[in-house]
Amino acid sequence: MDAPPPLRPVELPRASQGWAALRDDVRTGIWRWRPALGLAADIPEITLGEGHTPVAALPRWGAAHGLPRALVKLEYLGPTGSFKDRGAAAVIAALLHQGAASIVEDSSGNAGAAMAAYAARAGLAARIFVPASAPQAKRDQIGGYGAQVVAVAGTREDVARAAEEAAADQDAAYASHARHPAFVEGTKTFGLEVAAQLRADPPRHLVLPVGNGGLLLGAAKAYQELAAAGFGVTCPRLHAAQADACAPLAAAFAAGADDPLPVQARPTLAGGVAVGRPARGAAVLAALRASGGSAVRVTDAEARAARRDLAHLEGLDVEYTTAVAFAAAARLRATGVVQPHESVLIAATGSGLKDAGT
Repeated sequence: MDAPPPLRPVELPRASQGWAALRDDVRTGIWRWRPALGLAADIPEITLGEGHTPVAALPRWGAAHGLPRALVKLEYLGPTGSFKDRGAAAVIAALLHQGAASIVEDSSGNAGAAMAAYAARAGLAARIFVPASAPQAKRDQIGGYGAQVVAVAGTREDVARAAEEAAADQDAAYASHARHPAFVEGTKTFGLEVAAQLRADPPRHLVLPVGNGGLLLGAAKAYQELAAAGFGVTCPRLHAAQADACAPLAAAFAAGADDPLPVQARPTLAGGVAVGRPARGAAVLAALRASGGSAVRVTDAEARAARRDLAHLEGLDVEYTTAVAFAAAARLRATGVVQPHESVLIAATGSGLKDAGT
């Protein structure tokens, strides 16, 4: 595949106008941040009310792991149960604006569900390619929105290749959450929310599960643009949590490489981050290093324990892909990367209902 289109910086309203200049609360979903979004002025505002997710303290889980200032942002409260709704709203709006009548997407599950839902909202036909190993609950959700689900045997890259070829053959729009720049523009609203919600006490660390890295890149882009506009923010140290079974970014980070390293992916519970060749991997690595962050590998056993502990201690049920981030945060504290007095925010990116019965 060719390199994805570049992510272009957006000139935000200046800080002298105040935080209110970045928002329009008459709008809903990601479009609340319409003045800060680098999308066409006449783009249709496709929304299901995504974003605007709460931040909560984690007193019991944090105490158990030496993180008394641990916080969680509940991204799984999005309409389809994951953060991918932010990016899907932007991508589907952009494709509809360009005249698309149908879309093709490849996904391990969550992005496919989000694209299927927002395509239905916009009146577009959708065909979603998923790995044959994708949880049945995720496949059922995608199909429930009226999309055609196509299971592909092989690697995550095989799935992407099949989707891209199908889009070309069928003259459909390729709604790739890994490649379309509007997706990161949508996830940028996550970073804008974090900066606005916690501006009185900003997090020192932000821990995210990372496959293709769309959420991490969106957060980094938000902080870069806010700083350029004079808002006086400092980007948290960004930490990418990856499954040990498929960790091309963590391997590259440890080796000092600028691009993801080739890996032999193995099966993992955390299918949402099992991406062997992230399309914007070089940009993710650059963002990690620029923020003073890191990349952490997490085993399935650690993810399973993290999911159980979070549910038992805080009443939060997350999918295994999300649990990878909580296991990584605990590891960062155990190794001294995160100090006890520092605030750490973890993104709960997907609902435990996504992995029901596994």
